[in-house]
Formats: sequence, C-alpha cells, structure tokens
Amino acid sequence: MNKKSVYFGVTVGLIAASVLYLAKKTGFFEDDRHLYDEFESR
Repeated sequence: MNKKSVYFGVTVGLIAASVLYLAKKTGFFEDDRHLYDEFESR
C-alpha cells in the first residue's frame, strides 16, 4: 500500500471514531421510550 491510502484510512478511522464518541457523549444511542410512556397511556 502506498502512503496516501494509509493516511486516508487513518483519517477515515479517526473521523468515524470521533463521530461515534460524540454521539455516545450526547446520548444519541440512549433509549428514551420510557419517558414518553405516560403520554401514550392517556
């Protein structure tokens, strides 16, 4: 492999890791259905 493809792979990996980290930090993957149960039961 040449250096350009290695740098590209590392860059894409870092971007993906940072996006996943930010999504986890902001609570994007949390299940919040239990918060809306009281509204649906009325």
